[in-house]
Amino acid sequence: MNKGIIRLVAAILFCLFLVGCQGGRTTNDRRQVAGGGERTVVNNESANNENTNNNTQGEERICHQEFGGEELINLVVITGNRANTSEIPVGSAVDDIFCKLVGRTFEISNLEAEGNIAFVVSDGDPWRAEVMAQNNRPADLRVSANNSYVLNNRIRETISHVILPFMDSEYLMAQTEEGDLFEALHIASRILRDMASDRENHILIIDSGITTAGHIDMREFDIMESGVTGEIISRLVAAGLMPNLSGVNISFFNIGGGTHPQQVPSGPVEDALMAFWHDILGATGAQVLQMQGRSEGGSPRTVDNGYPFVSAVEFDTPEVDFSDLRSEVFSAEHLGFIANESQFINEEHSRNILATTAQTLRPFLENNPSHFVYIVGSQAAGPYDYSGYALSLERAERVKDLLVSEFNLSEAQLVAIGAGTTSLSWRNTDEFEGEQWSDDLAEQNRVVAIIPATADEMVELRSNGLVN
Repeated sequence: MNKGIIRLVAAILFCLFLVGCQGGRTTNDRRQVAGGGERTVVNNESANNENTNNNTQGEERICHQEFGGEELINLVVITGNRANTSEIPVGSAVDDIFCKLVGRTFEISNLEAEGNIAFVVSDGDPWRAEVMAQNNRPADLRVSANNSYVLNNRIRETISHVILPFMDSEYLMAQTEEGDLFEALHIASRILRDMASDRENHILIIDSGITTAGHIDMREFDIMESGVTGEIISRLVAAGLMPNLSGVNISFFNIGGGTHPQQVPSGPVEDALMAFWHDILGATGAQVLQMQGRSEGGSPRTVDNGYPFVSAVEFDTPEVDFSDLRSEVFSAEHLGFIANESQFINEEHSRNILATTAQTLRPFLENNPSHFVYIVGSQAAGPYDYSGYALSLERAERVKDLLVSEFNLSEAQLVAIGAGTTSLSWRNTDEFEGEQWSDDLAEQNRVVAIIPATADEMVELRSNGLVN
């Protein structure tokens, strides 16, 4: 055999051997700590898998947002994959908000774009994490294309296949026990100061809000005690410990998202957690854009799966008196429906109207798991004496869907009912003035009533055969 061919074959075999050795090594990834240094963490084998998200079970988080034309922002995401906290389920509202915010970090110029986003892990010793790709290398967030359509697709692909998987990966696994969200806010403020000064500053927090380390340890005080938040704020301000987040926009999700052995906060405790952090963030000078409680359906992270332990915080659930819980009737003036449709005239307005109702219903549902709340839709009879039930049921289901998706009320305890044109005390039964059809009277009959099982109006529902 020709000696040149033998040498070539030997060289190829040697290269393959080196590649095999390199692939078999345990990979070290580098993570930045608050002071600008690096923390080295040995990844286990699962970190090299394409899908490291236990939550998705094969599902992918996909970004569908269109980008371009919006004001650019600096974005810091505070999160931490640790025990006793639940994951964010795929397809939740957080995915869309995250995608939209990340997309606004991409500066588009001459058919090129580059993202500018930072992550902080809120464990017991918070630190900054470098965005890593699935090949165990720092992610390259630069994209380019020949036209704006392709460029938009490539930005979405970068978010869907690099940044979103990174959110669920072991790169963001907490490294120390406990959680310190307050110190994570300090790190986020320092990162934002070093980012572009001509952009809006945003912080997205995806955290239970249950902190057990640093200057705010919830094991040491009762969050339900009157005045406790003000005392903590005064102490932090007096000691010069409050971070300066003036002008920073904050969105906070998964508040109260605890799992065993952490007690899952009841409605009143979850509300207290939200109020606590709203006041703390307000004291930093930040603008709170939105806050949302725990996500339903998120899988638990546990010590057994390698996540660091977080001490459980005990919350005292107050006794709640439901004897005066009343039904609510939402007229067209409140939850306005389009005539002959189940769509709201103004969905954002309807959402704001239902927010207070949801806050009232949550403790009732959580403390009475065998009770139901009935959502009763009605409709106008129409000038042709139409008396079907389908449209009224669709309207009731639309309200139910909003209460479940936006406010995390128990879907199993909400019962949608179509009352059609049934004569009820909260519904005008005559849409005619004399013999003339009246649009105003008809509009008054496009109503939805929300009736707890303990309310007096249940007698009407039963007597009309709408419930058993």
